[in-house]
Amino acid sequence: MQIGSSGAGVAARRRPPAQRTDYRWFRSIELRWNDVDAFGHVNNAQFYEFFDTTVVRFLSESCDVTGPERLSMVVAENGCRFLREVLFTDVLEMGLRVERIGSSSVRYGLAVFANGAVEASAQGHFVHVFIDPARKRPTPMVPQVRAHLSTISLL
Repeated sequence: MQIGSSGAGVAARRRPPAQRTDYRWFRSIELRWNDVDAFGHVNNAQFYEFFDTTVVRFLSESCDVTGPERLSMVVAENGCRFLREVLFTDVLEMGLRVERIGSSSVRYGLAVFANGAVEASAQGHFVHVFIDPARKRPTPMVPQVRAHLSTISLL
């Protein structure tokens, strides 16, 4: 492999960062000192916590996520693409959208926007599968949840 020749091709094919207008629902995230790693930026693992918190806050608007009748769901897949460094002093806002709704699953698209930027500092996805808590098997999502998810769907 020649240095420089293949790297330029990869950079040219890389998708551009997500834009704020690509998302339907927003929530601020307050950074904590322990979110920062030894290199002085927000640790990559924290982004998955931001994703989880954002999704659960959205779901809590329409259904019980903590009580005895709470939703039962598991994370089947997630991923993150890091685009720009995020620092402790940054003000973060999470963008959320629904990219796909199945009978028992939903794929969310998420993005981190720092300091009011229109381009994402990080973007990712998160898949929930709704399960029957007794059987631990996928179960159709309840209509109330499906309707709430539809409010931020790209479909």
